[in-house]
Amino acid sequence: MSRLIRWSAVLAVLAPLALAGCSNAPPALEFGSAGPSGPKLVAQPARGGSLPVAQWPNACEVLSEDEIRAILPQATGFAREPVKVTLMNFNPLEPSAPGTTGDVAAGGCTYKFGLPSAYKSERNSSIRLTFTAIADPALVRQSYAEDLAEAREEATRRNREFRDLGTSLGAAGCFQPDVSDGPTCHRGPYQFEVDGMSTADGVGEYAESDKNWSAKVLTEVVRTVSARIP
Repeated sequence: MSRLIRWSAVLAVLAPLALAGCSNAPPALEFGSAGPSGPKLVAQPARGGSLPVAQWPNACEVLSEDEIRAILPQATGFAREPVKVTLMNFNPLEPSAPGTTGDVAAGGCTYKFGLPSAYKSERNSSIRLTFTAIADPALVRQSYAEDLAEAREEATRRNREFRDLGTSLGAAGCFQPDVSDGPTCHRGPYQFEVDGMSTADGVGEYAESDKNWSAKVLTEVVRTVSARIP
């Protein structure tokens, strides 16, 4: 048998296998943009004070599946896990108002879901939304300014790529301690953080995946939440 005939026979066998491999590849990952559709977040803390912990929203009820799918149209298999937040007095030199300090069982929430991936996993992605303060907007602005300054100094010490995002995401202010971190933001009586991760195909290899997830997903979550705060 000639060399040409042998190679033709090999190619005839390999071609169907190659096509079969391509048919099993996951679809390309799609990224959308913020589509806020939930009710307004309308906490009303007392002037000069914090919202009582009993009145805090359940963070697992803040983002809807539709709002997440606006950002990630292929998301499936949703699950929610509450994250406890412990609240301290804004001003330790003065007594806190009754009921405004302590634990909030669902002050934060991790939203888990699946995205297309060659490696089969029911939930390979997450978004974590955490409220860190709900208080008089003046107190929140002060708290945010302190956190911003501390994060900037820490980034300088550790040679991290700090980013002050200002009002670009629809909040009154946002910053990232590092370019691969989720944003910390404030608007009105709310200060909140958005974080998360994904191992889905199309997000990128570690550590670029964290940077891409932050830029393409977490920033859109901030836009969603910010648009719902009057």
